[in-house]
Amino acid sequence: MKKIAIILWLALVCHTASAGTETVPTESSIKRIYIIHFSHTDIGFTDMPGVCRELQRRYLDIALDTVLVTMSKPAGQKFYWTCESLVTVDDWWEKASSARRKQFLKAVRSGQLEVTALPCNQAPFLNAAQWQTMMHWVPEDLWRQFKPGVAIQNDVNGFPRVGAMALLDRGIKYLCMGINGDSGGAPFARPSGFWWKMPDGRRMFVWLNLSYPAGYDFFESTHWRRGPVPFASDTRYRSPRAGDFFRTDEVSLRASHAQCLRRLEGLKRGGYKNELLIISMTNHWRMDNDPPFQALADFVAAWNKLGLKPELMFTTASKAMYEMEKAIGDKLPEYEGEFTDWWANGTASGPREVTASRLAKRLLAAASSPLWGPMSASGTDTMQLIYKDLCLFDEHTWGSSWSVALPWSLDTQAQFAEKAMLAWRPIGNAEWLLSQRVRSRLLHEGEGLFVANPSRFPFSGWIRMPVSCLREDYRSLVNMSNNTQIPLLFENGIRPWSPPKNPGELSRENTAATFPDDVPNQTAKFWIENLAADSFVRLRLEKQPAGNEHVSSSGPAVQLDEQGWPVSAQWKSMKMPLFVEGIGDLSAVKVKAFAPRWALKDMCSAGSSARGDELRKQQIEMVLATAEGKATVEETPFTRVYVQWLKQPRFLWAQRRLELWKSEPHARITLRFNRLSSEDPEIIYAGFTLPCKGTLPRLSSGGAPFTPFQDQLPGTCRDHFAMDGWANYATSDGHWLWVSRDAPLVTFDSPQIWTRHQTTPAHPERLFAMLFNNFWYTNFVADEHGVMEFQFDLVWREKLDSPRSAGELADALVTEPVVLINSAGEENRIVLQRLFQP
Repeated sequence: MKKIAIILWLALVCHTASAGTETVPTESSIKRIYIIHFSHTDIGFTDMPGVCRELQRRYLDIALDTVLVTMSKPAGQKFYWTCESLVTVDDWWEKASSARRKQFLKAVRSGQLEVTALPCNQAPFLNAAQWQTMMHWVPEDLWRQFKPGVAIQNDVNGFPRVGAMALLDRGIKYLCMGINGDSGGAPFARPSGFWWKMPDGRRMFVWLNLSYPAGYDFFESTHWRRGPVPFASDTRYRSPRAGDFFRTDEVSLRASHAQCLRRLEGLKRGGYKNELLIISMTNHWRMDNDPPFQALADFVAAWNKLGLKPELMFTTASKAMYEMEKAIGDKLPEYEGEFTDWWANGTASGPREVTASRLAKRLLAAASSPLWGPMSASGTDTMQLIYKDLCLFDEHTWGSSWSVALPWSLDTQAQFAEKAMLAWRPIGNAEWLLSQRVRSRLLHEGEGLFVANPSRFPFSGWIRMPVSCLREDYRSLVNMSNNTQIPLLFENGIRPWSPPKNPGELSRENTAATFPDDVPNQTAKFWIENLAADSFVRLRLEKQPAGNEHVSSSGPAVQLDEQGWPVSAQWKSMKMPLFVEGIGDLSAVKVKAFAPRWALKDMCSAGSSARGDELRKQQIEMVLATAEGKATVEETPFTRVYVQWLKQPRFLWAQRRLELWKSEPHARITLRFNRLSSEDPEIIYAGFTLPCKGTLPRLSSGGAPFTPFQDQLPGTCRDHFAMDGWANYATSDGHWLWVSRDAPLVTFDSPQIWTRHQTTPAHPERLFAMLFNNFWYTNFVADEHGVMEFQFDLVWREKLDSPRSAGELADALVTEPVVLINSAGEENRIVLQRLFQP
């Protein structure tokens, strides 16, 4: 990071030197500049996440006091503050006294203090339920008193359309974005505005601001900050004071005026034609997570008193947006489509935590099933707290500014530990909430083993459980509704809290060799066929075996490669296979260059140019995992299972498993590998090829479907796509639905390494799930390694009933049935009430 700081500083010095030699314009066509002042909220990056929230709460106190002090001053001398983050406001409100809260509401009513609509700056991985949590972060009576009029999304390079529609539902029609162009960029030239049209015809006014701290550079030609990101606790650095910059003496003001005119002339040369301009600024201690710069109001007042032009208008975000809409709203272009995010790929640096967060979301969805009955008020409150954690996990800040340069430093490890808890804690809390819902509903149903399907589609598949939960030597089950017998089968598994007796009890994966994990008869399983949506079945455990079930050889016609791995599978109901060659192919992309992450930045800048193509040719290498040996095959009564070990230099070991349902076109691919530790940048992909040549799939973000390359804003990211976890290829021969349980990022045709193409690829039927990506040079995780697992499902349906069916079916495919075993006798009522009621 020291090298980064030096390089950035030298670049700034050189720029400043060249700027000083330019001819200073005498006037500008821009007549008024609206200045918005806020603290950019990174929940982490500059300091520990918890410290950041405490700093932001205290900054709001400073802003409030400054507003109150200047409230009685003339209009041109007032201080204005825009609260970028509703999380900060909520944190502040929780700790504020009654008197302090009244002062806050008074400041809001005055118009000098503004509360904006979004809790934080979000990455595009929130589901529909999370967006509802985002839109109801504070109690409704507070929302009405705060009267948010604008949403701010800073830093991040995109914004999900479902979020825009949720904002419109809450009466917010303004979105101000201060995109950070590092490793991505804005879709259009900035500053500029456009109307964003939604699928239902509603429109949102979007202002593409310059980068969120850029207002400083309109008045100062040198940077005051040092570090560039010192901790707030580092007493060798300090926050700026009045007189450090934005000085109000005439000489300094005229120097600032000259700098401003130079910047405005640059905008004019870039095509900016409006008479009004909106800019924003943060303080210059760190730029991120910084306190208010109180002297800004004095600077603006002194500028205007001196008669300098353009006029400066210190204001809040919604007022600036209102004035801009009034001035140019009827002249702005209109665009439709998803606003995809360049920065989404950083999330794949922590695939284990992403898997955890997605599991927690599925558990919450299961807990919300109508199968369990109405949710209690306390259960609803618990669910909202879990969703808030998950929203904060999907917030754009992932770690320390040093996270990649110094991946094993205490700060890096500590910041990610706190971030990761926003995924791990929800799993435990959601599991417990779901278990409470299940017990409260089913313990009254009597003795038996209950299997519940809390999804919206029927379930057919295996139910697995440890044999220790059975207590007796059971061998079968009986469906108590129709008296049919169900065989209970047994598999190898872990025998906990006992030493291994011999090497044969240890699997290849078990490098710890503590508990044996390849011991016969440790896992029981049975098949459930067509369990209806939001329903349960009651079974009786039996000690007598059900008899040997006939192992059917029916199922799909499968073609194998020379190593026995399937390259296609076709069921009788289909005209074409479910998949073709290349299912579950693992590959790793690496960078062959000195200081490889800086080489990637060069590649990013070059994009789709001839130079970019040449850099990719020279520096990007893709290495495919190869078969270690022949695949094994297992026939069960209901499925056929292929297992193959793979070898690849980046893995200690790797395995792929393909299970084919015999009765329906359904395949499940499970990939497991042990990634070797390395801080070098790499991307790991899983490849899939479907027989849908040239067909663009339908994806969704937050429950809102879109078609990549077609249904997205011009200039937005097409190298990779964040999505809910499914891709629906709709053809005249039916629907091929690809579903990802764990990995929410995809790319098409081939790995797209800063290609920045805006056109549809030649082979969108080739889909690559991004399993791991540590290309980023800051903020994200440098070296997550060890065992990782990813599951994918492929199904075919001749037709889907409604546009929502693809998403609901995808959710059902990754929703695990819930099993409850209830022995004879009634549960104690006090225990039911005090322990099992949510």
